[in-house]
Amino acid sequence: MNKSSYGLGIAAAAIVAVTATSTFAGEKTLKTVTALQQTNVLAKSYLKTFVGPANTLGKGLIQVKNLGGQEIVPPRKAAAALKRGQFDILSCPTAYYIGTVPEGYGLLASNQGPSTLRANGGFKLLQKIYKEKAGSHLLAWGENLTSYYMYLAKKPKMGKDGVPNLTGMKMRATGTYRPLFRALGATTVNIKSSEIFTAMQRKTVDGYGMTDSALIAIGLQPVTNYRVWPNFYVTNQVVTVNLNTWNSLTQKQRDFLNNLALHYETSSVLYVELERQKEEIIIAKTNKPKTIKLKGAAARKYLATAYAEVWKELKKRSKYHDQLKPLLYVQGKPNRQIDFGDDRLIK
Repeated sequence: MNKSSYGLGIAAAAIVAVTATSTFAGEKTLKTVTALQQTNVLAKSYLKTFVGPANTLGKGLIQVKNLGGQEIVPPRKAAAALKRGQFDILSCPTAYYIGTVPEGYGLLASNQGPSTLRANGGFKLLQKIYKEKAGSHLLAWGENLTSYYMYLAKKPKMGKDGVPNLTGMKMRATGTYRPLFRALGATTVNIKSSEIFTAMQRKTVDGYGMTDSALIAIGLQPVTNYRVWPNFYVTNQVVTVNLNTWNSLTQKQRDFLNNLALHYETSSVLYVELERQKEEIIIAKTNKPKTIKLKGAAARKYLATAYAEVWKELKKRSKYHDQLKPLLYVQGKPNRQIDFGDDRLIK
């Protein structure tokens, strides 16, 4: 998909939405919060490809008011705040409340996209789980092809197998990265993403995990000297709605949000990819961070460790593991990636 087809997609969505909403009455304003810094590419994507279209296309039906990000509620408390009704819609990586919804691990390691999950029953099962465990309605899986890197202040020791050995290193981690970092020997530290810069600067952490389109946007490039390739996982960034709010909407309002969710799940992927490409140009020019490129067996083992640890956590924590994994992961199918070029793929 290119920029032109992205524009056509928005236009098509606008035509459908305007046609569908022309006879609607009773506009409802919903308050939203993102669990990420507002400068984070994933947060900007949500505001641009979900909140923006909601307000443009939903006039007379639905409007979405953005309250802010981590300054409104600490990220690890955001899901609980949504459940209490402090606001109506939350955009947040499930990693921030992985203890409540461990099934978020499955999204990280999934090689099936949201459209497939909607067709095979996986999304419906996840909606049941989110309702049961988080007291919220799962609306969308956004930015769902964004991947992650391990970022470091200093070059790590390398094991005999060619895989980084993080023994003695402190790594900032959420539920997304904790299993991998611990498997590589690191001690993990819980701090907000907005505190990473200072922690790296003061050397209270040696590195962190973050998306592949984050360094420039949230200002971490100056304190980040290395990243380890290959990239891994796909983000478990989801949009959830307070249950009372969802139940209070008319069917037409719910239909509008469901249709918007489908548009968002595609357009957000493209938005983030275009931002990633811009960032890669800057990284290439500055050579900061330098890429530690694992090759062959070392790269395969690194990825195998990352994915095995995630599935291990899901099996340990979720009674739904055996039911959910076959819907999220098809054995023998490559991990989901945008075509970044051959050097981004591990065969």
